[in-house]
Amino acid sequence: GKKKLFAFQVREEMKICLAVLVSLLGLAAAFLGEGDPAVGKRIEGLVVEAEFEPEGHYEYESYDGWYNNPAHPDWGGADMPMERKTPIAYPDSVYEMAGQDRPNVLVIANLTQNGLTGLGSTSRTGFFIFFGQQVVEEVLDAQTAGCIPEYEFILVPKCHPLFDRDCRGDRFIPFLRNRYDFRTGYAPNNPRMQLNEITPWFDGGLMYGPFKAWTDAIRAFRGGELAANDNDYNISDQFPQSNDFLGLPFANPPPPFNNTLYSVNRFWTIGNPRGNENPFLLTMGIFWFRVHNWWARRLRAYYEYNRINNPYFYEEFSAEEWENDEWLFNRARQFTIATHQHIVYDEWLPVFLPSRFNGNTNAFPYDSTKGYSLYFGRSGYNPAINPQIAHIFQSAAMRFGHTMVTPGVWRRYGGGDEDCFFGNTLSPDVAMGSNNYLRYVTGNENIQFDNIDQLVTFFCSDYTYNGTDIFRILCGSLNSALRDPATNLTGNLSNDGYQPAGSEFFAPRTCNQYWNPTVTISTTNVDSFYLGMASQRTEREDFIITPDLRGRVFGQLDYTRRDLMAQNLQRGRDHGLPDFNSARKAYALPPLYSFEDLNPLYGVEQDITDNIERLRDVYNNDLSRCDIWACGLAETTEDGGPGPLFTEVLFDQFMRIRHADRFWYENYKMNGLFTEEEFYMIKNLTVKTLLIAITSNVTVDNIQDEPFRVSEDPKYCPQPFQLSELYMDDCTQLENFDYYDTSIFQIPLVWGLVFLTIGLVILLMLLIAAYNQYRRNKILAAGRTRRPKKIEGTDLTDSEGEILVAWEEKAGTNSVTRLISVKLGPEKQIKLYYAEELLRTIDLRNHTSITIQRPFDNDYYFAVKIQNEYDILARCKTYHDRVIFIQKIQEYLQSVGVTVEIEEPQKRVMKKNIFTKKARQLLLENFFKSVFAEAGGKTYNTQSNVLDCELTMDEFAESLSLKKDSLFVDQMFQLIDADGNGFISFREFADMTVIFSKGSPDEKLELMFRMYDVDGNGQLHRDEFKKMLKSMMEMVNASVTSDQLETLVDSMFAAAGFQNKEFLTVDDFKVLMRDHKEELSNAKLNVQGLDASEIEVAPTKQEEAGGEGAVPSRYRARENATARARRTVIRAYGRTTKQDPRSSQPEDSSQVTITTTKRDLNATPIGRHIAVFLRLVENYKLHIFYLSLFFLVTAGIFVERAYFYSIEREHAGLRRIAGNGVTITRGAASGMMWAFSVLLLTMARNFMTYLRETIFNYYIPFDAHISFHKIIALTGLGFTVMHCIGHGINFYHISTQTASDLSCLFREVYTRSHILPKFSFWLFLTMTGFSAFVLTLVTVIMYVFAIQYARRYAFQAFWFTHHMYIVFYILMFLHGSGRLVQDPLFGNFFLGPGIIYTLDQVISLSRRKAEVAVVRADILPSQVIGVYFKRPPGFDYIAGQWIRIASLAQNPGEYHPFTLSSAPHEENLSLHIRAVGPWTHNFREVFSHRKNNGLPYPKVLVDGPFGEGHQDWFRFEVAVLVGGGIGVTPFASILKELVHRFNIGARVQCKKVYFIWVTRTQHQFEWMADIIREAEDADTRGLLEVHIFITQFFDKFDLRTAMLYIAERHFQRISGRSLFTGMRAISHFGRPDFNVFFDSLAAEHNLLPKIGVFSCGPPGMTNKVDEACAANNRYEGPAFIHHYENF
Repeated sequence: GKKKLFAFQVREEMKICLAVLVSLLGLAAAFLGEGDPAVGKRIEGLVVEAEFEPEGHYEYESYDGWYNNPAHPDWGGADMPMERKTPIAYPDSVYEMAGQDRPNVLVIANLTQNGLTGLGSTSRTGFFIFFGQQVVEEVLDAQTAGCIPEYEFILVPKCHPLFDRDCRGDRFIPFLRNRYDFRTGYAPNNPRMQLNEITPWFDGGLMYGPFKAWTDAIRAFRGGELAANDNDYNISDQFPQSNDFLGLPFANPPPPFNNTLYSVNRFWTIGNPRGNENPFLLTMGIFWFRVHNWWARRLRAYYEYNRINNPYFYEEFSAEEWENDEWLFNRARQFTIATHQHIVYDEWLPVFLPSRFNGNTNAFPYDSTKGYSLYFGRSGYNPAINPQIAHIFQSAAMRFGHTMVTPGVWRRYGGGDEDCFFGNTLSPDVAMGSNNYLRYVTGNENIQFDNIDQLVTFFCSDYTYNGTDIFRILCGSLNSALRDPATNLTGNLSNDGYQPAGSEFFAPRTCNQYWNPTVTISTTNVDSFYLGMASQRTEREDFIITPDLRGRVFGQLDYTRRDLMAQNLQRGRDHGLPDFNSARKAYALPPLYSFEDLNPLYGVEQDITDNIERLRDVYNNDLSRCDIWACGLAETTEDGGPGPLFTEVLFDQFMRIRHADRFWYENYKMNGLFTEEEFYMIKNLTVKTLLIAITSNVTVDNIQDEPFRVSEDPKYCPQPFQLSELYMDDCTQLENFDYYDTSIFQIPLVWGLVFLTIGLVILLMLLIAAYNQYRRNKILAAGRTRRPKKIEGTDLTDSEGEILVAWEEKAGTNSVTRLISVKLGPEKQIKLYYAEELLRTIDLRNHTSITIQRPFDNDYYFAVKIQNEYDILARCKTYHDRVIFIQKIQEYLQSVGVTVEIEEPQKRVMKKNIFTKKARQLLLENFFKSVFAEAGGKTYNTQSNVLDCELTMDEFAESLSLKKDSLFVDQMFQLIDADGNGFISFREFADMTVIFSKGSPDEKLELMFRMYDVDGNGQLHRDEFKKMLKSMMEMVNASVTSDQLETLVDSMFAAAGFQNKEFLTVDDFKVLMRDHKEELSNAKLNVQGLDASEIEVAPTKQEEAGGEGAVPSRYRARENATARARRTVIRAYGRTTKQDPRSSQPEDSSQVTITTTKRDLNATPIGRHIAVFLRLVENYKLHIFYLSLFFLVTAGIFVERAYFYSIEREHAGLRRIAGNGVTITRGAASGMMWAFSVLLLTMARNFMTYLRETIFNYYIPFDAHISFHKIIALTGLGFTVMHCIGHGINFYHISTQTASDLSCLFREVYTRSHILPKFSFWLFLTMTGFSAFVLTLVTVIMYVFAIQYARRYAFQAFWFTHHMYIVFYILMFLHGSGRLVQDPLFGNFFLGPGIIYTLDQVISLSRRKAEVAVVRADILPSQVIGVYFKRPPGFDYIAGQWIRIASLAQNPGEYHPFTLSSAPHEENLSLHIRAVGPWTHNFREVFSHRKNNGLPYPKVLVDGPFGEGHQDWFRFEVAVLVGGGIGVTPFASILKELVHRFNIGARVQCKKVYFIWVTRTQHQFEWMADIIREAEDADTRGLLEVHIFITQFFDKFDLRTAMLYIAERHFQRISGRSLFTGMRAISHFGRPDFNVFFDSLAAEHNLLPKIGVFSCGPPGMTNKVDEACAANNRYEGPAFIHHYENF
């Protein structure tokens, strides 16, 4: 039997040759291997492998169809354009949908292809039609929608019975155009060409998949077989393996019976990606799956047979060694493909095209088919033929099979010698023998059939309902055997009376079986389908299409049912098919001239006649507009085959496929795939023999010889009757689905999460900042010695000695309370306190009575009302506590001589009349305003309560911003309190104010004299004068040694000629102060919260005379420390032309005089603004240039991307879905990538430091790199916000799209077919989305912690979060790598800046590894530490540069920036660091501890130096250095550099250096004072001028400071040094007025083009300097170029 089935025996001649070859090789082995048996065995093995593993003997057909034709490798290739055999009908000749002038496709389908099914074919079986579906899917797959999706919606006619049942009239059916070759569709000579996604060959794609990877996935890799549920089973019991493990991407729309997405894992792994569409198609997939494994087992059996029986198979080789899965699989594949080709062309095609074959299956022999065979009679292969599928074949002709599709399939058992058993026509879940369609047709709601007999009776006997032709036709379709009681034919409508087969064998309704085939097949057996389809007739070949396709075919989730006939028509128009007659002409058929010519049976057959007339009416009797599908279907003739046009198209296509295929099985003589014996063996196979071989229930006796043809032989079980929708399950109805519903809650939730995250990050920053402030305060407090001051007095306690506690209630503030206790005494005082904190002291020394109120309607409240004080309102815990409180306070007051009045008002009235602290403050404010208004001669609405108001000493001290125990306060209070009642009245304060505001210098001197003439004898002792000076110094915490004070007083007395006097009279005191009357004339007394300079002062005689230089006193009164108008500025600030200005010349002898200079300004406001603008451009031209360049490039990048997605991709992909949102987001994305890439350049400090020393320093404003960094960062942030918001909107649009469209648009994102990509999917489960989400969080964190507040109070958090930039840039790359919208572009922007920044960091990293030893540490006052460490090798720097250090004793990875205070010529590097935060405090503490205990200092890591603007000080002829607090350190380095240059006689480019040091007290930075002294001593050319502003002093024209100013100037005049600093530098009191100072410099150096200003200090100071520079740069004169650094 094996010999009969297989012709693989080796011929005798080959056996002889093989024996000789083996012998010769054996001799060679013996010779070469010297008798080694292993060598001989290996050579023998090579012979065996060469013969029986014939790799290379066969050329296996490729999986993608390429290189089948060597001359045209792409012919027949997968995913290639289809062949256009007809003219194109695109209106624009390029791509627009054809048929725009044709009728609505739904109207055509509904009117011309509608009707009741149940009319059977005369010759074709159900097996034929469903086998035909797999034939089509073997050579054609053009169902995929185009990408980008192109919708051409089909308008649903109003009141359409299926799609518009509620008559809305505004519905559409979505229709997507097919994929096409992107190389086409650009011009009339290059029209759009749709693609065939698989090969047009019969090459086994149906069995093995569209590509090799698919094939490998479904292989068993054992015995050459495909993977089965169990490959050890018999072939008849095998099914393809489940898709659970592999998850192959089968087509997987939702089953329309419940419109639910299911996992693709439920399918079986076959080769056809669409093979699980319905159970009937799947049976064909199982058929060919088993055929392959059948071939593989027989090939393997052949090897086993030869191993045993062939002497040339050595016994020592086992069967496993001879089995080769790869060869067996490929060989079985060849035989399976050949079998398929044979069955299709020799059995199926003649049945399909009867008009061509006329019953002769060999009517067109392979080697002699005219027009196709190359060498007629010799060879059928023709390499000149292109086999590609024609558009007309895909869109019209091959769809002819739709007319034969049945509404369901019979399943049966038996036949032959057994009874025939058919399943039910209704599923078990449907009511017995009834459906909606039958009730609709009959008009009987109660109609029901329990069995076949009732059906026969209804259609054939009951004439009540058979008055229409359709019932007579249905009756005629019934098998006559049904009426014979002796028949062996059994069929049921329901379960009733049907026992043998069971309810699971029901006839499945086609429309309800889509995409759920495995369930139906698994419940029974596939054999019942094969038998049932072989018994069943197809629907009649006519114009009627089953409703399972027409209106009930499957759709997508959003539209579960569609009309396939309308789709057919629309698809033809999509492919640009012409009209029917044009197609006939293209296939050499004569054109028709009327609709009546379509079918010869017109006028003969009524139904055909009616249909053609309906068709004519639909097309308005215009045949030139008739679609090929509609008119081609109407050509169908009575022979049951396609009409002339379809027959020509189909025949041509099948012949081209056959004759163009080099691997065709009949071409075995040329391709060598088969021997002649193998060829004839394949030829002898039939569908029947294969079914018998691969099943267990199909036998020779129960299936006809030709399963494609109907047999009336009873033993083959003809169908009981033609299935109809009348008595089958109802199709489920159309359902719609809104894709956005899946994301309706997710989008606001995610946005809420984003905003919540922003809020939480801000809250976290604030918490960290608050914690750091708390920790800083705690650390600083721990460094100070705290001695809690004991609160004196007697506690107010109860009878048991427990301190009473009450709640003090602040009236008028919604009952805000605080706990208080009370102490009584000492010295007539009542003190309120909590714990050890004193809250308030009430001085009763000047009070004779107080009032205590206790409301009669409340047992807990009481109030204490005291004159000239705000009231106390308290609430006790109990009534008893209140009694004790009042009783003990009353007793105490009476004991100190204060009477107490008790009142008992109503609680509401008491609380309403409480005099609150806020009311007292408001009263005092009006008090001071009234006083100064009266003193200035202004009108003010003074209320009576203000005139009655009196100040306490506490309030008076607070108004002067002084301590109440200050001697100055005490003396002044006693002086003003004329009546000695212990309070200052309105009139007393007003009189004093008038003296200070309008009084002459003599009057003010008399006032001061009286203040310190304690005993009032009219004489001021020398010691009292010292006491006066000392008290003023105490006010400002100034410390002067006793010797200095003695020297000062002696010199002042000597200068006035009073060296021998011990007492001064008033006149003597005036003589002593005669040189300082100007200061005294402007002396005033500033009150906190008010400006006494606003007082209008009467003009002086000089002002009235109008002399030159006269300045009205009302303006002079407004001037502060450094603002004595422009006429005194040079005298106040410096002497620039003297050889020895500090010692040899008096201050007033400056040769430089300054008067107010008139600016050459435009007279008009517009002109002034233009001038200011031009100066701004001139001063900041480089900044403007680079900023403009950056924004222009940024705008260009944004516009380019926006233009690309707005214009060039207007109709593409995401742009069509999201509209202009994509335009914005893509432009913003590119702008963001550009900004964040350039941002790195602003942080390449080593790179900028190097360039500073080159010519680039003149053309690039490196000092602005921090500002530029912030601008770029904010630009990037703006684009980020725009990008995020835009994509938030885009994601909304995406969430409304179908899953298939999204799969097309986002090809880089793979989703399982049963998973809807919701908003959350795109955001969290894609690389682009998830990286974007994390990027957003990182961006929020970095930006929130980068604000000024966070940098100041949460520096460590800022440092850590800003180092997340590494994560940020990695995420930027990952974000683009998702390729969600476009190819990644970030690398293009990042490459250059990234390389520069990386090299910059490598340089820093190489330096950080070196540990530097600290050689000295100085613990200095004001929490400052001076650190001196060795200079690393090769460490070159310039004065003014800075470094970053990390301490090994702390966190070695935490670097902090500090400016070098050492000079380049010094051997060691030095830093002066002030402990202002946790790191610096710990740093100072570590070194202090090590120094105190004699331990070695910890080493530090140094990174730098880095350049900054201060290093360019020498590039300007005039340089102004402004240092504030610890910000003086860069200037320490510069001053040391100056000293060094002075000492070595080096040339200094600068001609003048002004150094301004703003410090709270000179003692804060004594180390800096030493440097200044050294610089002053070394400066012999007057190059350096130093001014020191001591901010702890009041304004020099303040009465509190006037005497100190006088003493300072006198001491400097006699000693050449400052009384307070000991330096020659001029000391000033208060803060500098930079506007006035720069104004004077502009006048002094008016010929210079630029003046360099360099500042370092707190932001408040540097901002003032910057504002002053900007203000002066508005006018002509030198431009002030400001370089600043904040700490």
